[in-house]
Amino acid sequence: MKVKKVLCSEALTGFYMDDKEAIKSGAKSDGFVYKGAPVTPGFRSIRQPGVAVSVMFILEDGHMVYGDCAVAQYAASGGREVPNTAAALIKVIEKYVSPYFEGMDIKEFKSTAEKFDRYEFDGERLPASIRYGVTQAILEAVAYEQKLTMCEVILNEYNLPVDLTPVRINAQSGDERYTNVDKMILKKVGMMPHGLINNVEEKLGTDGQIFLDWVKWVTKRISEIGEPDYKPVMRYDVYGCMGKAFNNDLDKVGEYLIKVADACAPYEVFVEMPVDMKSNEKQLEAMKYLRKYLDDAGCRLKLIIDEYANTYEEIVEWVDAKGADMVQVKTIDLGGINNIVEADLYCKAHGVLAYQGGTCNQTDKAAIVCANLAVATKPFAMAGTPGMGVDEGVMIVSNEQERLLAILKAKQEGNI
Repeated sequence: MKVKKVLCSEALTGFYMDDKEAIKSGAKSDGFVYKGAPVTPGFRSIRQPGVAVSVMFILEDGHMVYGDCAVAQYAASGGREVPNTAAALIKVIEKYVSPYFEGMDIKEFKSTAEKFDRYEFDGERLPASIRYGVTQAILEAVAYEQKLTMCEVILNEYNLPVDLTPVRINAQSGDERYTNVDKMILKKVGMMPHGLINNVEEKLGTDGQIFLDWVKWVTKRISEIGEPDYKPVMRYDVYGCMGKAFNNDLDKVGEYLIKVADACAPYEVFVEMPVDMKSNEKQLEAMKYLRKYLDDAGCRLKLIIDEYANTYEEIVEWVDAKGADMVQVKTIDLGGINNIVEADLYCKAHGVLAYQGGTCNQTDKAAIVCANLAVATKPFAMAGTPGMGVDEGVMIVSNEQERLLAILKAKQEGNI
């Protein structure tokens, strides 16, 4: 199917972009915003609205397919893309993407996406956010021409088996750490509650007690209002705050992680980014040290790497080094969505769990596309995005997954 025209429109994301370093350094909340000046280049304020760009392919028969470009909530953190404006992204798209695709006959997703993702325009690859959105449009264009779901295109092109097992969905609490936990329990989300523990003084505690008390409350709350068969996997994201609280004394961090594991019993628990050592090499060394510390103590709390595994190549490095029990495949940071597929599959093939994550600061369309990828590749879990309200993100991803599973099951049974 030929692309007749490429159009763009400004879009809103499901959340905001936050200056993580300013928040971790103690920026005080003021309602929904933060007091003080940003410290990370590219930010105009510590919290600023998320922006996106919809890239639309008008096909030769008049049908429109599209994908959404955006950056993560914690833009510019750990090597990620800096915040940008929709207007600036549109200028880049109109200069490079439009002439690249207009008149192109798109027949296959994998080869088309890989070529675009790696293509150097004036000597450089395009920003990851643009590659992310444009490759979504490529996938939808192929699915439209072949009269298949996007999931089926991935299954066919990557020679994957059809697996009707649902992928557990991870929900994020944001700062509503009590109300949103209740929502997650009522909706029986498979992986929770995230926590957004991005500040030592207010959310972790200088001795870790604030966070530990909340973890105990979450465990107790599941037994109080959850159905008897509800057994979620616990995932807490602490953005390096444990290391900050304990001055990166890894033995003290390890000792504290054991307390967290005890507080989560009987549930399986993952902790993401317990420390942030500010370089890939030091981060890898620290995570491996913590894994050995926990193993020696007989503690099976599992560790997740997020920052420093932003690209497919970095994910491969972490997987090969066995630097973490789980890698967050940060969908929005990988550029072309072909890299999400490859990363999910590489983790699984090499004995490391894949959490197909993403960001609250993306769009409904990006979340739907990512759900199609997850149903095809079957990571350990996928993010319920966008937003931090639980209901909306979980609804979008869960409903898309259920639709896909119903279609795949009907086709297996010969009913359609």
